[in-house]
Amino acid sequence: MNIIISQSKLQTALRFAERVISKNISLPILSTVLLKAKDGQLKLSATNLEMGLNYWLGAKIDQAGEIAVPARIFSEFISQVGDERLNLSVEKNIMHINSDRYKTQILGMEPKEFPLLPKIKSASQFKISAADLKDGLLGVLDATAPTETRPELNGVFMALDKNKAAFAATDSFRLAEKIITLQATAEIKIIIPRNTAAELVRIAGENGPELTVNVADNQLFVVGESFEFISRLIDGRYPDYKKIIPEKFISLVKVNKAGLERNIRTAGIFSSSISDIKIKVEDNLMMITAKNSDRGEIDATVDCQLKNEPFELSLNYRYLLDGLKTISTENAIIQFTGDGSPLVLKGDERQDQTYLIMPLRN
Repeated sequence: MNIIISQSKLQTALRFAERVISKNISLPILSTVLLKAKDGQLKLSATNLEMGLNYWLGAKIDQAGEIAVPARIFSEFISQVGDERLNLSVEKNIMHINSDRYKTQILGMEPKEFPLLPKIKSASQFKISAADLKDGLLGVLDATAPTETRPELNGVFMALDKNKAAFAATDSFRLAEKIITLQATAEIKIIIPRNTAAELVRIAGENGPELTVNVADNQLFVVGESFEFISRLIDGRYPDYKKIIPEKFISLVKVNKAGLERNIRTAGIFSSSISDIKIKVEDNLMMITAKNSDRGEIDATVDCQLKNEPFELSLNYRYLLDGLKTISTENAIIQFTGDGSPLVLKGDERQDQTYLIMPLRN
């Protein structure tokens, strides 16, 4: 292999690939990135056996070839090189990297040892803008369960039905749903692993206007202008979360989101080990209190507009901040649905985002 390539483009590709790389000590090949030069392109491949990435870069190919190189060493070196034009060549599984100011050798591994990534098969397919996929996943990602005690809750549920895609996640203490409008003929219900969803948010945020999504054999394939992303899906049945979302509310509060976030975050400094704060709403005023025997206590107030009856409840302030983060409007709508029932957050005059939080017991 002998090629000339842009340092900045190579660094971008390595940044995505490195996040997929496994740290599996027993299988050193999984800590490498596979480079394959052919037909005017350099292809980078990375996998941890749960998800994988193929990423293509334009390059001047003088001689085709391939090598597997340690991803961390390769990425760290490329990120430090100030020269834009790099010459990469391979001889006996040794990569030579030469530029105006550097002559470097990196010991590689036999490329034939690198695992084969699944190829896209005939499948249920739809197209979605990169921005919509990012917004859908990002709107619910924080609500996924952090552990695999219940595997289906450790992922993002996605249900595609004709003109919309519903993204949902819950850890049993809060629930988030984001609705994205799109045109598609397929009807798909899948559970995307939490780590996969997080990587898709990063990749979708920087790659092209439209993505093609394929689902086949319990695997997800997301294809963009310069990449293919492959991941296993969680095999299981997602809970019927729609039954949890209250259809009616007792009281409704409209409040400035930025002011509420600031006061919630401040009150959180004085919360206890369970991150609890108390919220009381009456006379168009929201009172936020927290008390910690080791730190002290706080009372904060926020102006609001209350419809119907006063109410009070205790919540995990971190969950509340996560919910407010998903709201894109200037004002937040909070619906009180009864003692012991979920508190509902929505954007002002928007129905595409719903966030539920179960109250804490007093």
